[in-house]
Amino acid sequence: MKRKKHASTKKRVAKTSFVIKICLVIIVFFVLFATVYKVTEIILTNKKDDFSKLDIFLKDVAIEEINANAKDIKYPGNTVTVTINDKTTSYDDVEVKGRGNTTWTKIKKPYQIKFSEKTDLFGHGTTKKWILLANYLDQTHLRNDIAFYLADLLDDSYNYQGDPIELYIDNRYNGLYYLVKKISTDKAGVDLKNEDGVLIELDNSYGEADGCTYDKKDNCFITKEIVNEDYTDTAMEDFVFSINSLHEAISNKDYEAIAEIIDVDSFAKYYLISEFAVNPDAYSSSFYMHKDGKEDKIYAGPIWDFDMAFGNTYWGDNEMDFDKIHSPFETMVFKNYLVSPNASHASTISTILYDLMEIPEFEARVKEIYQGTLSGKGDQILDYIKSQAEYIKPAAKRDQERWKLKTNFDEEIDYLIDWVAKRYDHFEQTYGANSQESSSDQVPESQ
Repeated sequence: MKRKKHASTKKRVAKTSFVIKICLVIIVFFVLFATVYKVTEIILTNKKDDFSKLDIFLKDVAIEEINANAKDIKYPGNTVTVTINDKTTSYDDVEVKGRGNTTWTKIKKPYQIKFSEKTDLFGHGTTKKWILLANYLDQTHLRNDIAFYLADLLDDSYNYQGDPIELYIDNRYNGLYYLVKKISTDKAGVDLKNEDGVLIELDNSYGEADGCTYDKKDNCFITKEIVNEDYTDTAMEDFVFSINSLHEAISNKDYEAIAEIIDVDSFAKYYLISEFAVNPDAYSSSFYMHKDGKEDKIYAGPIWDFDMAFGNTYWGDNEMDFDKIHSPFETMVFKNYLVSPNASHASTISTILYDLMEIPEFEARVKEIYQGTLSGKGDQILDYIKSQAEYIKPAAKRDQERWKLKTNFDEEIDYLIDWVAKRYDHFEQTYGANSQESSSDQVPESQ
């Protein structure tokens, strides 16, 4: 019996020793994990290379407080330094605030910075307000940049190219951002000159909070900027009158009247970019237009907000056919959605662009512009995407580490390139020279 008792005791001691060893292993594991995490954060924070960098040094407020509050609260008196090609420039008295709608609800926040004087950061014109797009929903970080590149190829009159930068806030690395000037009415923007010149956003998704002025089709228009605020009411009244006149002219298939109300080329280009990208926001919100006084036509643009476009699978509506939404071979996806029997959000989609495409002369003009600008440039577009992807890749990887993202950057880029290549082939067939009996090598003047 004593021998059995002794054996039992040895087993208990061995078992206890095993448990202690397991606990020690777990403790060592967590210590190593915490150490690696801290070292990684230090490396990310102090990473130095030739990538452009923007530092925000906040005054009397922590970034956690800004992120937790409403996006429109303004925080003045901060300092910003911008480093481009090893040259650093510092700016004082910079206002910082949040921005965005859906994107403001994400863990990686977008921001707006406002300088005390007009500033040119990357040679894109001087303006006070600049936007730091987080691109959290676009893990290629390129969709907005591609849209601006297409606008440039289309000979868009607005210089809204942006630049990828890495953002630091109070010396802590905050990830890869896309810096672009805010859409405005100054010389760096749409450059309106008349006192009742107005910049408008069609926003059927979020506009109610800012106070809508509705047209007869219940589209919500909000004033983004006006040259002289004393003219806000009369400018909006005139704008909506013109929009309603446009609806009537489209209904009557009166192209001459349409061409008197809108700048046809700007709407045709806006359609081409939005449709090429299958951009959901272009048909419900972030649809900018402007009118420089009562005697002026309505112009579409500048383009904005393409992070959910180009086949991005990070968004969607359960009532929509995902295969169609993300297919590069579909045309007028959102128009088809309007007639879906269970489309609960169809009321947010504006039909202006699709209604214009029902007018033969407008559709012909769309094809003329496409053939004179984008046609034959498929390889050029794809080379641009590949080049930009290669340039931002190290920063994109650091961004993924910073925000603990599990997506694979290379796979995301491969998907994007494949989607754009297929979409371009589809556009060549739909709007290219073979889509109609005659084509134009030159882009003729609009009426």
